[in-house]
Amino acid sequence: MNKIVFFNLPGASGHINPTVGVVKELINSGVEVIYYAGEDSREKFEKIGATFRNYETWFDYSHNAEVGTDILTMAFAEIDLTLACIEPLLEITRQDQPDCIIYDPCCVWGKYIGEALKLPTVSSITTLVSTPWLLLCDWRLSLTIVASLLKGIPKITWARKIGIELMAKIGAEFRGIFYHIFDFFACVGELNIVFNSKSYQPFHNKLDGDFRFVGPSIPENRDAVNMDFSFIKGKQVIYVSLGTLHNQDINFYKNIITAFKEQEDSHVIMSVGKQTDITELGPIPTNFTVENFVPQLDVLKKTDLFITHGGMNSLNEAMYFGVPVIILPQQVEQAFNGRRLKKMGVAKILNSKKTTPEIIKQTAQEVLSNPSYKTSAEDYSVELRDGGGYVAAADAILRYVYGTEYSKTLQQTQNTPTPEAVY
Repeated sequence: MNKIVFFNLPGASGHINPTVGVVKELINSGVEVIYYAGEDSREKFEKIGATFRNYETWFDYSHNAEVGTDILTMAFAEIDLTLACIEPLLEITRQDQPDCIIYDPCCVWGKYIGEALKLPTVSSITTLVSTPWLLLCDWRLSLTIVASLLKGIPKITWARKIGIELMAKIGAEFRGIFYHIFDFFACVGELNIVFNSKSYQPFHNKLDGDFRFVGPSIPENRDAVNMDFSFIKGKQVIYVSLGTLHNQDINFYKNIITAFKEQEDSHVIMSVGKQTDITELGPIPTNFTVENFVPQLDVLKKTDLFITHGGMNSLNEAMYFGVPVIILPQQVEQAFNGRRLKKMGVAKILNSKKTTPEIIKQTAQEVLSNPSYKTSAEDYSVELRDGGGYVAAADAILRYVYGTEYSKTLQQTQNTPTPEAVY
């Protein structure tokens, strides 16, 4: 049986969710998929037929927003994880005898295991392709990266020594410290599936290699929760969510309630995360629906404005359904996302530390009253959908690994409803 091994990052839902549809399409096409991630992802992948494995034998890692606040902190965390798991995983993968390795760019071990075993490699990129050209498109990002690199110079020497030793152990080529420093961020494969659009990627024409921009990977029947929307009754819908990591901000949620509690022509749907105690928010106004979890895709289909932290997964889903956004970034990547979408005319950015109920209300009114935001978001939605999503991603992988004969098998599955997955 044809077989693919997929390495992903534990706990990183924004990196994992876009891959579920891809994995299902591969399985439907007769490929066995062995999927590595955190234990909290086991159910969703076993339900669609994948063989699931975690990393608990080698490291205990839980993805959190702090890791993304500093570029070198993120790189050194990846080095530590790679050192912990790459040698045993190399031997396990050798025994599995896969035809291909797919990996998230944060799972550096996936790339080098593929290189050591001389297997085709596919990088699953759910954000942006990290290239030096990014430094030329955003001066704030450039300053952040330069400051981080200067601070980390002493540790870069350590990383070089470790890198040389590690490459020698697994039989991969060490190409020089500066190559590998950037490779820890870009980590491109021979084939690269980018769950975004070309227009969002700065200097996409400068990319060197095989990059397929497929847009968001969104199975429309994804969220296994039914929600009654009869309460909307023709009102404007404002959806509020801070994602799955830093979502226990009681003061922020109280500011949202204060901002919109008297806005009777709007209904606010607020998802506050599974760990947030809703009773701490006080009385909930009648024009609010507050839940620990909501089916985000179903909500976005009915939403006029999305107030979000700016994670790439949430933004892609909003843009897929043509919903303008207000972004309150919590880390560097999210701030960059906000500036990109603001430039495209689909977003406003607020400082999460200085935002007041009045600022939130005023900004929401600006977006909702200016039709250009909605028009720009709908135009961008067309571009994203044209990428083909998870079906196009699976097709590209199958053609790359097994040849064009697999495309017919995949085409037959495209008309078959994807079984409901747990997200």
